[in-house]
Amino acid sequence: MIKRKLIVVADDLGASKDVNLGIVSSFLDGIVTSASLLIGMPFTDDGVKRAKDVDLPLGLHIRLTEGRPLTKGPIKVGLCDGGEFLPPTQLLFRLMKGGSRLRHVIQAEIRAQMNEFLMISSEPDHINTHHHIHLHPLVLKPMLYAAKEMGFTTLRWPREPFFGTGGIIRNAEVMALNILALLGKKTLRESGIVTPDHFLGLRLMDGKLTSKLLYETIMKLPQGVTELMVHPAYGNNDLTTGVIETNALCHHSIRDIIDENKIFLTSFRGAFNI
Repeated sequence: MIKRKLIVVADDLGASKDVNLGIVSSFLDGIVTSASLLIGMPFTDDGVKRAKDVDLPLGLHIRLTEGRPLTKGPIKVGLCDGGEFLPPTQLLFRLMKGGSRLRHVIQAEIRAQMNEFLMISSEPDHINTHHHIHLHPLVLKPMLYAAKEMGFTTLRWPREPFFGTGGIIRNAEVMALNILALLGKKTLRESGIVTPDHFLGLRLMDGKLTSKLLYETIMKLPQGVTELMVHPAYGNNDLTTGVIETNALCHHSIRDIIDENKIFLTSFRGAFNI
């Protein structure tokens, strides 16, 4: 019988001190099993130190939609404004224009972030991207090529079930990512990079991930390996989305539910015996 394995990945380590604290707390006192690290952000070093202090498995959260690039190429080809990456919608419009240098520039930036990450951890737990931009064809191929060459063996594949509860914007995002995932399926398969069987988390954002909904999500987990994307954080307002998620992930009954239902809580490397 195929076991149910659950990878709980906290995104955006390095985004802020509140995010770093929330992620580490959700690892120590909750069910987070791994974190995705933003390289080159103001609180990256703080996040790395906190993660290493508690042996939190780290993956790389490639960013092409926020902050300053590590290389000069993105500025030269119009992927930036004022020295910082364009936000997601503007970046997509720029990618539509294409250009002969674009793929080379994107791969060079991705490699630079990979190199910086490998100086922190020689055994990456996984790789993914901020705002799931790696599903775009102009990003997917360069990233998979670099990932295979540089030892990143496991990847997030954000393909949620088509049908589910959620707001208009999140449902539209799910639909768009599903289409891109379908278009990129052959490229992914040819790369040999491993992905979980299932992905959840898009429709659970925006403060929706309460302990009740988390419980319901866990009880409905399918057979195989599932990645659950979360965004815990601390803050002064108990109603902020990050705090709501932290409280849910650390709720006293959640781990008991996981144990009672014989769900194997693990990291990417643990799930695939890497």
